[in-house]
Amino acid sequence: MDRLKRFRVAFIIGLIVLLIGGAVVLFGQPGEMMLEEPAYMPIPTHEPMLSGAPVLAQRGTAAFAGGVSSGEAATGSEAIAQRLIIKNASMALEVADVLAAEQALRQKAEALGGFVASVETYGSGKELRATVVLRVPAEHFEAVLRDAEGLASNVLRRSVSGSDVTEEYVDLEARLRNLEATNARLLNLLSRAQNVNEALMVNQSLTEIQEQIERIKGRMQYLEQSAAMSTITVELLPVPPPTPIIEEDAWQPLEVARIALRNLILLGQALANAVIVFLVWTPVWLPLVLIAAWARRQLSQRT
Repeated sequence: MDRLKRFRVAFIIGLIVLLIGGAVVLFGQPGEMMLEEPAYMPIPTHEPMLSGAPVLAQRGTAAFAGGVSSGEAATGSEAIAQRLIIKNASMALEVADVLAAEQALRQKAEALGGFVASVETYGSGKELRATVVLRVPAEHFEAVLRDAEGLASNVLRRSVSGSDVTEEYVDLEARLRNLEATNARLLNLLSRAQNVNEALMVNQSLTEIQEQIERIKGRMQYLEQSAAMSTITVELLPVPPPTPIIEEDAWQPLEVARIALRNLILLGQALANAVIVFLVWTPVWLPLVLIAAWARRQLSQRT
């Protein structure tokens, strides 16, 4: 019995060793087969929307698609020395001379390297008003606001806002690097195309990638220019004249007398018209009056 048990144990151990050895032989060999790079590699051509997915998701997708690590994406944000802030201001000012104030604003903006984007005037004379839109360098934004307020007799409204577009700019930078890397790989594939069909497919993807690159560059340029040149909208209004203690032409006794006399004449005309109508209708009412008087006399005689 002991010999039989030892035989069974040895058999089981040998079977286990045999299975382990076979596994080592089958799966322990180093992989020598390398996948040959295909002549054409499908490239995603649809650009994700800027405001669609969350920013973190966009960054992760771009870094994965273009082979850019998170460390490289971080260097893009560090490359921006200052945050991109788009500044805007709106003011309503009461000024003694609208045209002179408009000219002063124009000269100030041009002296600081800015310009007048638009001027709209309406009214004339003392009622002349104007709306001036200035584009000035961002570093002179506060100075222009102070100078504009200095021209005013009264500041009716002042609104200043700033939009931070730094994160969007950094995202665009990361996407641009990824698309340019993809563009380089497509150019490499195009040079290695083996037939016309492969060349056409790669060229189509290359065209779409280049269009996306141009759109991103245009958006980045717009953000840079908007942050570099701030917008100030100034509405110029004339100073209203002082209110007199007694308004001119507030009391006119002659006018009151004229109106009273006119009303008296109208009343006389109305009475005269009533008399005329009464006389004209005499054939109608006189017989009725006479009949009524006769009937009354007959009744009095009977009683």
